[in-house]
Amino acid sequence: MQPVPPPRPAAPPVAAPPVQAAVPPVEPTRPAAAAPSPAAPPLRKPVGKGTWLLVALFLLAVWFLVKPGDPTAKLERRVKDAAALAEQCKIVDARTELAALRQDKATGDQLRRLQAAISAAAPACERKQQRPKAWTEARKGVEAAMAAGSLDKASTRLNAFTRKYGEDDDTREWRERIDARRAEKLLDEANACLKRKDRACVQNKLDAADKLKRPEAQPRIEALREELSRLLESTMLEGGAGVTATDAPPPARAINTATFAAPDKGEAQRLRIEAERDIAQANYRGAMGKAAQCATLGGAGCEALRTRAAALDRDYQRCLAAGNRWVNATCQ
Repeated sequence: MQPVPPPRPAAPPVAAPPVQAAVPPVEPTRPAAAAPSPAAPPLRKPVGKGTWLLVALFLLAVWFLVKPGDPTAKLERRVKDAAALAEQCKIVDARTELAALRQDKATGDQLRRLQAAISAAAPACERKQQRPKAWTEARKGVEAAMAAGSLDKASTRLNAFTRKYGEDDDTREWRERIDARRAEKLLDEANACLKRKDRACVQNKLDAADKLKRPEAQPRIEALREELSRLLESTMLEGGAGVTATDAPPPARAINTATFAAPDKGEAQRLRIEAERDIAQANYRGAMGKAAQCATLGGAGCEALRTRAAALDRDYQRCLAAGNRWVNATCQ
């Protein structure tokens, strides 16, 4: 038999919980009324496809405008712009751009072309810059020669200037002055010859003055021709030739120099030498006048010399009008 376990001790009595006083129920507090919230903004409409297309086109246009171009084409444009600067005589700016193009790795051909353009423009630009000062000095020399009555020296100095720097309005004006003074001097000499009753001398001076084509001298030339005609008439009457209706003296412009004194061969030779010297100095108008006087005196080859001087003068004027240089009787 198994042993019987001892009985468990009895549990202590449980104390009763203390009785709490009755608490009146508390009413819950109501929250204060909240301020009304603003109305929410309306929802945006979704971006349409057309808007996205416009934005894409705009961005594409911006890209085309700012995209990097061909560097060779840009360098070529710079070369052309620099060459234009050289043509405008902005040589310093052109050379500065040439140095910048070397640093920017321009091609050898581009650099050579720009250098050639600068080299070609530099001499003309230098002459253009020097021209005002040179003209001031040359004009003083021309004025001094004219004041001294040395028209040939004034013409030589003017021609020396125009050969180097070309013609312009000022030089043409002074050339006109010299020709006008030369015509006036010839007419004064013709008048002196008329007082001496030297018909050949009068005719030669009038022909030389008429070759200069000075409009202001034409009235005086006509008057002297009339005087010469009357001198011829009086000479014929004094010689007993008698003047009838059929033997009237010819018009002034039709007077034949063969009726005058014998030509002076020595004077003709001197005039021819001076005309050839004037041609060598590019004083073609002076050569034309002297060759015409030489031809009037019966000088051999003077008419051909006058024709040659006239042709050279035409070519010379065309060359200068085209902006070229006249060197050794050729246009360059």
